[in-house]
Amino acid sequence: MPQYIATALKKFHHTPPTHPQHAPAKWTQPTYGAKIQYASNDTSPACTANEKLQIQKITGTLLYYARAVDPTMLVALNDISHEQANPTKTTQQKIKQLLDYAATYPDATIRYYKSDMILWIDSDAAYLVAPQARSRVGGHFKLSSKPQTPIQNPPTNGPVHVESTLLRQVVAAASEAELGAAFLNAQKAVPIRQALHDMGHPQPPTPLKTNNSTAHGILTSLVKQKRSKAFDMRFYWLKDRIAQQQFHVYWKPGNQNLADYITKHHPPAHHKIMRSKYLLNLLQSVELMRGCVTPFPPVPPCPPRNVTDGHATMTRSWTKAFQSMSTTKRQISNLIN
Repeated sequence: MPQYIATALKKFHHTPPTHPQHAPAKWTQPTYGAKIQYASNDTSPACTANEKLQIQKITGTLLYYARAVDPTMLVALNDISHEQANPTKTTQQKIKQLLDYAATYPDATIRYYKSDMILWIDSDAAYLVAPQARSRVGGHFKLSSKPQTPIQNPPTNGPVHVESTLLRQVVAAASEAELGAAFLNAQKAVPIRQALHDMGHPQPPTPLKTNNSTAHGILTSLVKQKRSKAFDMRFYWLKDRIAQQQFHVYWKPGNQNLADYITKHHPPAHHKIMRSKYLLNLLQSVELMRGCVTPFPPVPPCPPRNVTDGHATMTRSWTKAFQSMSTTKRQISNLIN
């Protein structure tokens, strides 16, 4: 969506930041080792009617863009969207930081690779990270290769859908939040599975990754529950779908779960690392590229040494290849900077 952000910044009269903003939302460093983690309360003054309308317009404009090409904004937008009915000056500050982030990273791009068109889901939840004791659900949906046995992480591909929302229920445990996340993501996957089937891509049981061993054990009947009423019965819809061979739930550690990033706020350094996992990084090395993508022109073999003058000479094709590569790198650097 070229120039979408530039047009939006001009529309809302936002001045680009003097320093790059690498985080879409403010990050509060956790107090490790504290016996009690206190919730924060927003006591800032309320916005005027015009300010409220402006916040709602900006939220809608950026939400359209985030759902289309830049999922790294979704957590910040999820927070703001739950405040836009009664925004405060703190909400205005959140909007400003998000606009600064958009100005720092305009024209986001997602790259898709050729695959077997098999749906894969990464599911995660962040427990009690939102106001009123709510938990946030994250889901990363992509199309990749056919699952192998034993199941392993598939090749990376661009997301076809990214879910970032709050659980309506106040859950009593982190495992319950993870189970609720798997339930919501599986519900989102049902129409996608059907659409792929109608397009001629029949689906095996959709691999659904979770990093919570308790939720994985309950869904796969490896853990016997003693307090079944602690979990909402609607979450057991997923167990029925697993029995119907529509989903295959498996466990992997959190650092291999792409949905973890879209469940909570992170420091700027972490955002800089994760952007390349969700969006196209034009400066990534050739070794990280896959498929038929050729970021730089191919370099011909090195010419033989010229024995007449005693030193190596480059052929015309070799010189042109280096000139073309330098031009391409310079163009990419200009786009990024």
